[in-house]
Amino acid sequence: MLNNRCTSHHLDKLILLIAAVISTSLTYAESKPISTNVCEITKNPNQFDNKFVQIRATLTGNFEISAIRDPEHDDCGSLWFTFPGSGPEASVSISTLTPTQPRPIVRLNQNSQFRHFQKMSQAKMYAREQNSLCMDCTRYNVSATMTGLVEYAGPSLGFGHMNGFPVQFVLQSIQESSVKDLASQYGTNYSTSPIRFPTGYISGRLLGPEGQAISDGDLNIYSATDPEAHIENDSATTDSKGRFQFAVPPGKYIIGFNTFWHPSPNFPFSPTYFPGTQQRSNAGVIEIADREHKHGLIIHLPKPLKPRDFPVLVLWTNKNPVADANVWLSEKTDPTSVIGISVSHTNKDGRFDLIGFEGIDYIVHADKYGGLTQVSCAKNLLFHAMDAIPSRITLSLSIRDFNICKDIDFEVPEEDKTVK
Repeated sequence: MLNNRCTSHHLDKLILLIAAVISTSLTYAESKPISTNVCEITKNPNQFDNKFVQIRATLTGNFEISAIRDPEHDDCGSLWFTFPGSGPEASVSISTLTPTQPRPIVRLNQNSQFRHFQKMSQAKMYAREQNSLCMDCTRYNVSATMTGLVEYAGPSLGFGHMNGFPVQFVLQSIQESSVKDLASQYGTNYSTSPIRFPTGYISGRLLGPEGQAISDGDLNIYSATDPEAHIENDSATTDSKGRFQFAVPPGKYIIGFNTFWHPSPNFPFSPTYFPGTQQRSNAGVIEIADREHKHGLIIHLPKPLKPRDFPVLVLWTNKNPVADANVWLSEKTDPTSVIGISVSHTNKDGRFDLIGFEGIDYIVHADKYGGLTQVSCAKNLLFHAMDAIPSRITLSLSIRDFNICKDIDFEVPEEDKTVK
């Protein structure tokens, strides 16, 4: 009995000792990053993969791109830049091409240096004229000494926008940052502080046919007097109780749901305008003045559309199934759209069941990316609302040309190419 207790006691001590050694090793690895620079990382990504480094870097990019470059050299490439809880979500990124192998966990140090860095990088210039469009009006050129993890995707994969970055830098901490004020480059039409423009507020709720709240629904607001007028904040998303709010210049407006996006499995409703009509000409007009608040608007949605299945099978030219192919529907009247906003992906057998709705003409698309410019695609297939749908719609990835595939994505097939 004594021997068993002694053995158990020593085993417990051994486990604690091993855990302490591992913890110390991880702490040491993170506290002793490799001192290098962006150019060295882009030149030898394999050498730095899965390693913590310390670099001096400058933020670059725009509303879709989050990247860092070398402050002294613009010609050696850049790294996709992210940190836990941040980074733009580019809608055209293809997540299936992003590496999924295990990576060390990066814990962001949100100390005063990081908060200063974030404040400077988020600072922007403000237009002095209402509805003046400026997508990337950053105020400062921000550079920093930073520590983080390097992740190399490999030669055929990538991170970020269009999976165009083979290397990603995951920020762990900021040691020091500096800025260059760009305000003088914007001229007198921009201000360093927000400008208050005349604004009115319209709020209400989006309700389904049974009176239920519709959450995460996207609504759009349009000028009732000038349909082509640009409205800076022209969209709103409902909360869990179906509530929405718009802040707009004084004027007359109409509000619509599913008038920008097309009906999708999550929101299977016809385009509907306040208070509950499918005809834009019959929409209720809301007039709003400066500082006025109009509450309690209710938009009632009609009965959901009846779903229509499009069972897809994607094959290579040798008849083998294509796993993880991109497949999607678009309406014939808007071939550049994607029903449901994001594409779907086939299973290992090359299959996926897309969902459209009765009464609508659809185009079926399929392609497969093997890198930023390496793509295979199938010719689009058109199905009219009255066409019979085959038990399985077969698409062959027979085209391997980036430019041709890009054009095909937006192409309405000729009538005699319709598959029935």
